Amino acid sequence: MENKGTIKDFNNPNLIHRLPAGMLKGDFSTELFSDRSTKKVYAVTNGTTVSFDEIDPVLRAQVFERLLKDEKALESLKHLNQKEATEHYAFCVFGAADSTADFCADGILQEADNFICSDNCICLHWNSKKMKIDGEVLTPRQLEVARLLATDLCDKQIADQLNISLSTLDTHKKNLFEKCNVSSKTGLAIKLIDNKIIQ
Repeated sequence: MENKGTIKDFNNPNLIHRLPAGMLKGDFSTELFSDRSTKKVYAVTNGTTVSFDEIDPVLRAQVFERLLKDEKALESLKHLNQKEATEHYAFCVFGAADSTADFCADGILQEADNFICSDNCICLHWNSKKMKIDGEVLTPRQLEVARLLATDLCDKQIADQLNISLSTLDTHKKNLFEKCNVSSKTGLAIKLIDNKIIQ
C-alpha cells in the first residue's frame, strides 16, 4: 500500500512544491491569499476556502488591529470604510498563497508575507510591509532596482528606466549583491524568486 504522507510531510521545507497552509483536512492553520485581478482576499483552513467576509471575526479583528498600528497604511486607506480597508490591507500584506500560515493553528496572526501585490503599490512604503531577502529588509528603491535587474534588460536600459547614471546603477548592484549574498544578476533573480519577491 502506498504511503499518502502526512500534513507534516507536505510542508517539509526540502520539498520543491509545498502546499499552502490550511489546504489539507486536519491543518487548522489559516492561509490568506488573494486574487490580484479583483483584489479580493480568501482564507483556507482545514481544507475549506472561504471569502474574507466569512473568516472568523476574531481573525479579521487581528488584521484590523495590525492595520491600526501602521500609520502609513491607515493614511493610504483612509478613503475606504473599515471593512474595505481591512480587506485591502490583508490583500497587500498577507496576499501570497504560500506554505507559511498567516494564522497559526492557535489563531494568532503571524508576520507579513513577502508579497508584492502589484508594481509600485503604495503598500511598499507601509511600516508593516517589510520585503526581505534572507532576512535582510530591502527598501522600496532597492526592490525597484532588484526587480529590474531580474529582467532581460541591459544595464543601460535599467539605468534609463530608473533615471540614474550607469555608475549609480553599478553602486545599487554592488550593494544589492552584497546584501543578498550573490555575485550576478542571475543569482539575484534566483534569490528574488526563492524569497517570493518575483513570481
